[in-house]
Formats: sequence, structure tokens, C-alpha cells
Amino acid sequence: MPKPRTAIVHDWLLTAGGAERVLGRLCFLLPHADVFCLLGQRSMLPEPVRANRFAQSWLRWLPRASQHYRLLAPVMPWAIESINLKGYDLVVSSSWAFSHGVVTDPSAVHLAYIHSPMRWAWDMQNEYLARWSVANPLKKLARVPLAWLRRWDQKAAQRPSMLWANSQFIEGRIAQCWQREATVLYPPVSIRATSAQAPHHTHGAYVAVSRLVPYKRVDLIVAAFNLMPDRRLVIAGDGPEMPQLRKMAGPNIRFTGWVSDQQALDLMVGSQGFIQASKEDFGIAVVEAQACGIPVLAYAEGGARETVSTAPERKTGMLFDGLTPEALAHAVERFEQQSFRAEDCQQWARQFSVENFDKGFREGLGRFGLPLAEFSSARESAASAPTLAQAVRSHG
Repeated sequence: MPKPRTAIVHDWLLTAGGAERVLGRLCFLLPHADVFCLLGQRSMLPEPVRANRFAQSWLRWLPRASQHYRLLAPVMPWAIESINLKGYDLVVSSSWAFSHGVVTDPSAVHLAYIHSPMRWAWDMQNEYLARWSVANPLKKLARVPLAWLRRWDQKAAQRPSMLWANSQFIEGRIAQCWQREATVLYPPVSIRATSAQAPHHTHGAYVAVSRLVPYKRVDLIVAAFNLMPDRRLVIAGDGPEMPQLRKMAGPNIRFTGWVSDQQALDLMVGSQGFIQASKEDFGIAVVEAQACGIPVLAYAEGGARETVSTAPERKTGMLFDGLTPEALAHAVERFEQQSFRAEDCQQWARQFSVENFDKGFREGLGRFGLPLAEFSSARESAASAPTLAQAVRSHG
């Protein structure tokens, strides 16, 4: 009897973020799965699975596609549907945009892990367009393909056998956008590794770890700390907003550029607090900070309402309202007047562990009578699955 065939489908593998952390764990749980994406680099896969089969959609043939992939959003529905998953028994998609829309065999089980319905096409459309640096007529024209994308997205979201949401916040967005139920499965955070860190030194600055892109609102954090020259801020991360942020930052603000996971943890351990000003779907870095015993100051919308405890009996941080530099500066002052215990932060973070993610993943497979061991022990065997050359259909 041939072993079951498994595929993992990811939107794109061009930057490293929270979604890629989840992808890495999926690859660990399904070590013999073939990995597909719209665009990406094999080197972005975690080490143990880089030898597996890896394929991109036909978008890879377009000139400079990796540099301008955001402009390709209107054709990505066709690209994701072109991925040939014939012969696969289990398909797991990791989606914040398009991968949940893959077309599978009718008999296949498709489990979709949803980081978010595409933000720019649904409830955050106006915010994205407002911060898009193009002329207003182009912004108006952009609403036409976005309306079409919403229709495709709603239809595509009915294809998976089951949906996981990475937070209760995203569970609500799935219900609102797609009219489907989802099961909450928090992303895997390496609690054991982070909580084991010892504060060898304390630099005393506040820390923000983020990709430097507009919706992360790092500009707001910089502006707030410009109002507080007596307090220091360290910003870890890189992205297109780096030049602008450096230009506006005062001497009390330091940029590290890209850092490894371990370097980010070292920064957190020695900090006074971790700051997040964006509306995150979940926010892995927020949990990592608490796992290090560091309290969090976060914007009071999105996943932060779940990942930060403000209960008096176990207070791990504080939430603030108002996305203005003045509001955040005032929140920092109030944050410093409160008391937080490192052990409370660490205990709270444990609910978001890798072990809990693995357990939820197994339970999801179990709903369809699929034991995880059957897939994790699968080997290359069946001729029913397409070869690598056939894995992505040609377009046209």
C-alpha cells in the first residue's frame, strides 16, 4: 500500500517573519512533505527540509518578480490555482494571502493555517491605501482589483477541509470575511529556549523587533521616543523604511539592522520593556519577550489582547490606545509606574509553546482520521504524485 503523499503550500518565501516560523514547524512535523510557494528561495526553508522537493509557481519566470511581487497580487489567484497537487493525500497551506486557494484532489484533506485573510483587500484596505505612496487617482483605481480579489478570496476560502486561525482575533476576521468557522491554534513559540535566557547584562533601553514596513508603525515608536530624549530605544530589524526612520530618529534611538533570533532574544533579555505599536494578527515577538521575563507595551488591538495579560493577578504588560506619538509617550510613563514580575511573564508565555502547537496540529489531523505518524514516516514512493517538473503547471 503506497504511503500517503503530503504537500505544504506557503504564499511566498522572500522574507523571514512569524509565518515562516510556523512553516518551519510544519516542515518539522511533516518532514517528507513537498513544499510549494508562489515565489521564494529554497534557502529560506529550515535546514532539515531543504533537501525535499521545492517548487515555485510560474510567477518565477516574470522579470524581477521577487523584487516587485506585491504588484503581482492581481494575478496571484491564477498562479496559486496553477500549482499541481494531483495525487497528494494531505495538503497543509500556510496562508496570509493566497495559498488557502490551492486546488486539491476531491479526496484530499486540505488543512489551512490562516495567519490572516489578506489585510489589504478587506478591513484594512483604507489604511493600506492611505499609506501607499502613489497619486490619489491610482489609489482609486486600485479599489477595482481589490474588489475582485475579495470575491475570489471568499470563494477560495470555502475550499479547505478545515481552517486554523492563529488567534481569536483572526478567528473573528475569518468569520467576518469568509463566513466560515475556524479553530484557534496559536503559533509555536520556543518558550523553553527563550525562558532559559539569563540576563547577563541589562542595557536598560526599550526594544522593538520588527520588519521596517509601514503597517508595523515603527515610525510612531520613533516619533514617541523623540519626545522622550531621556529614554533609550533599540530597534532591531530591517526593511524599506530604514532610511526614513534613521533620518527622523534622535540620538537616543539606535538601529541594529537585521539580527538573528538569538541576537533578538539577547536584546530583549537586557531591556526595560518590549514595544509594539502595530495591530498584529498574533505577534510572536511579544510572546518571546514575555518568555524572557520582559513586560510588553503594545497597541490595544489585534492579537495583543490575547498575548499580553493585563489581569491584576498576573500582569505581563500594558495595552495603550491612540496611535499618536503623544499617546505612546504617555503610555511609556504609565508603564514605568507599574510593577511586573518576570516569573508572571514567563508563566503566561508557556500557553503559546511549541508543544501546544504540535498537540493542536495532531488533533486537527485526528478529526479526519489521519494519524500524524503515518505522514511523518512517509517516504518517496508513489508514482501518483507529479514529478518536480510537473509540480507547477505552465501558464497559458
